[in-house]
Amino acid sequence: MALDIREGDVLVVGDREHPIRSCGEWAWNRSQASGMRRMCSVTAVTMRSPQVVDGKRGALATHLRNVRCMPLDPVEPDLAQRMALNTPHELLQTTVDGGDVFYSLVLEDLKR
Repeated sequence: MALDIREGDVLVVGDREHPIRSCGEWAWNRSQASGMRRMCSVTAVTMRSPQVVDGKRGALATHLRNVRCMPLDPVEPDLAQRMALNTPHELLQTTVDGGDVFYSLVLEDLKR
């Protein structure tokens, strides 16, 4: 069961919203996946904007609930440089358990 997570969604951890800047997926075999799942100790929610109607995009709405992920960590400087993400915000990374697929996410940490 893969999750419907994509760039442009927002990962909400606690009361902090983190726009998803990059999303990659990969499948693991069962023996490797069990160890990864134990490290997914954070529960999050994803939000998504509805489609544009009459030139306006609606407010974010909850898309997925009870998403299990690893704690958020800063992105390594070489990864940020390699990805060429042009953002003034700090970048964070996490891994999300999607059942038969894991997702590697790069997120923005919006300082509000």
